[in-house]
Parts: sequence; C-alpha cells; structure tokens
Amino acid sequence: MTLCTVCGDRELTGARAEHTTCAPCEDWIADHLAQARALWAQLPDHLEPGRGHSGPRVSGNTKTSGAAPVTQAVLDLIGGGAAGVLAPHETEIRRARHMPTHQYALGGVDRQFRSTLDSLERNLPWAVRNHPLWPLADALRTLVRQMRAATGDTPERERTTTELGTPCPAVRVDPAGAGSTCGGTLRYYRATHAVRCDACGHDLDQDQWLGAAVLA
Repeated sequence: MTLCTVCGDRELTGARAEHTTCAPCEDWIADHLAQARALWAQLPDHLEPGRGHSGPRVSGNTKTSGAAPVTQAVLDLIGGGAAGVLAPHETEIRRARHMPTHQYALGGVDRQFRSTLDSLERNLPWAVRNHPLWPLADALRTLVRQMRAATGDTPERERTTTELGTPCPAVRVDPAGAGSTCGGTLRYYRATHAVRCDACGHDLDQDQWLGAAVLA
C-alpha cells in the first residue's frame, strides 16, 4: 500500500497509484499557493500599524522620530522572508526536473516571490507525480499562517479550535519507502470534536489521539 507523502493518510490507488500526492493534498497545495499570492498583495497596506487594507491610519496612532512606525513581521515578509520560505522548495523541484535553478533570484523581491509562485504552480502537476511534496506543504502552511497574522486575516479555525500538546503520531513515507513520524501540532475542533494535525493534515479519531497522548 502506497500512502500520500503529504498527509500520510490517504492511499494512492487507481489513477493516483504512480503519484506521490493524493488529489485532496494537491488541491490544498494549489489553494495555499493562491492564498499566498493574495496575501502578498495585501502586505504593503499593513506595513504601518493601525492602517486598514487600502485605508488611512487609525486615529490615535502616533509617529516617532518623524517617521511612521512599521510592523516588523510585515517588513520581514516583504523584505525577503516570504520568498525565502518557498524558494528552496521551488529550486528542489526544478533541480529534480533538470531545469535551471537560479531564475527565482532575478529582479527585486516582489518579482522573486511572484516568479517562485508561478514556477511552483506551473510545476505542481509534474511534482505530484514524481516528487515528495510534504516539505513544500509544511512551508506553505507556515508561510500562509505568518502572512495571515501579519495582515490580521485570522481564519475562523483559530477561533474555534484548541492546540493540543501531543505531537502528531502519523508516519509519512517518502518514495524510497523510508518512514518518519510527523510530530506536528494536533488541533482539536470544538464543533466536530475532530483532531487534525496542522503539519500533515492527518485526521485522528478519539482513540488514536488518546493513545498518542498516553505514549507522549
């Protein structure tokens, strides 16, 4: 039995038998690439604390030393942090395809980031057939979370879930057959009483979670 290298949960059968990634995880990656692109466009509007998206500064904020204060998290992302998260994974996929690997470094940081996203989207159909994508999925999950926090776009999930202290026990298998325990953060969904891993997306039933908690 071959399991998806991203979630480590869904079996790859039928048309997916020769793939590394299941269809839901492929869709998840594509969706998060789109989210990263949309959030990237919003970041400059949140560079100054108190500024709403494309709006004026909120009354009550003050400037210091004659210059407007900046939000460090936003500045870090715009200054290269966002591009730096995804660039190594884009480079790895291009290297696996025997393609030049320096394009993402050309131009300014905006061009670098957008070019990296373009390349990842363009190469995703090949990658889900030939390349383990859980490192990219992990990087995307982290980046989108950081960008949402920087723009104030807190997803509803953060208000309706609870992080658990037990590490995810799911085993992720690479194409060579080697397995490793995920160890990501488990999250309890209060409305459905489900437990899911933030890192790999693995779903656990109550017995599995309790068993993992005991072993931890």
